[in-house]
Amino acid sequence: MTPFAEPVRTPRTFESAIEEILAAIARARLRRGDRLPMEGELAQQLGISKPTLRQALRVLERSGVIAVRPGKGGGIFVTSELLPYDVVSANVGLETENVIEILRGRRILETAVAHEACTEAVPADIEELQRTIGLLRESGGESQRFVRADAMFHQALAHTSHNRLLVETMRQVARQLAPLRDMLLRDVNDVDRMVDVHTRQLHAIRNRERVDLDTVLDEHFRMLEDRFAESLGQTWAALFGAGRLRPAPPFEPAWQKLARLPGDYRVRAG
Repeated sequence: MTPFAEPVRTPRTFESAIEEILAAIARARLRRGDRLPMEGELAQQLGISKPTLRQALRVLERSGVIAVRPGKGGGIFVTSELLPYDVVSANVGLETENVIEILRGRRILETAVAHEACTEAVPADIEELQRTIGLLRESGGESQRFVRADAMFHQALAHTSHNRLLVETMRQVARQLAPLRDMLLRDVNDVDRMVDVHTRQLHAIRNRERVDLDTVLDEHFRMLEDRFAESLGQTWAALFGAGRLRPAPPFEPAWQKLARLPGDYRVRAG
């Protein structure tokens, strides 16, 4: 049986998945109400993780191309025979801005957690971090094992802060980053590189070397940021540099601004 979709080529991103799903819908001449393969099968055909697929499906659903219905009898259904490429493109742009925001926020939060770990780490914490690095090394380039071991390192790092709020915050960060982790692994060299970065990060934490910690953290963050920028045909500086242009804030009439001021400061008519 011919598969519905073809594997997306590296770098594997939600945007590549969207392009292939749209192409597959056109190839199969699907009509409104037709069903796409189930989530697990579709992710396997595309060669991506389920979180990445869900990010792609979210954009397509927001664009009116598909509907994702949960429960018995549910699935992924085509909702429009006219594929609104312009609307999809606009929603990909919104999703891209969201990813950039997540990656920039991750820098702030994870740096704070690492510095707290630098202060609070005890021998048992160091041992657990070392164990997760070993699991990462043993993944052998197998994507699922690699991603899980990397996630375990970050979870262990959060626990090393001995702060429940920071642990929960890093869980939220991990959930937001899940669709992007497909980009981290292309070949076995990426395993070696990640092991090296985490090992140097652990060394800095163990020896309370904050300057060295900041240096290796920047290298660590750049790994995913560079891959994401590359997937869009952009440079790191264009997406994450200090000079990056941000969208202008929406226009707000003066009367709306005044309405938010305390009563004593509002301009009174007459």
